[in-house]
Amino acid sequence: HHFWDFRGCTTGAGVTDSIAGDLVATPMNGPTCSADGIALDGNNDYLDIDDWEWGGATSFEVYMKYDSFNTWSRVFDFGSGAGSDNVYLGNEGTTSTITWSVYKGSTGKYIVTSNFDSATWTHIVL
Repeated sequence: HHFWDFRGCTTGAGVTDSIAGDLVATPMNGPTCSADGIALDGNNDYLDIDDWEWGGATSFEVYMKYDSFNTWSRVFDFGSGAGSDNVYLGNEGTTSTITWSVYKGSTGKYIVTSNFDSATWTHIVL
């Protein structure tokens, strides 16, 4: 199990998962921290999590808020590149449509559903 809480983090500093304590999420390209969590500018900011292998039953939980919808903005994207052994959650194109996708090799399964509400905190569990 892994859990990262970015509320009140220090801008520019990595955040260590608070369950296993062995993986660090390192901010890249300038995201900023606040009492609400980490803020990504929608351009090129992201968090790089140390490499690890995972499998079996897996769940993801996020609290997130979009201020605007850029092209295929990811909430998270774990994997080996686009359409290759990856799991991602984000918006479809430049719309507010939610896309959840899982690829094993180059074979993908995805769900397109509902919409993110702009400027509203959203709780998602997958």
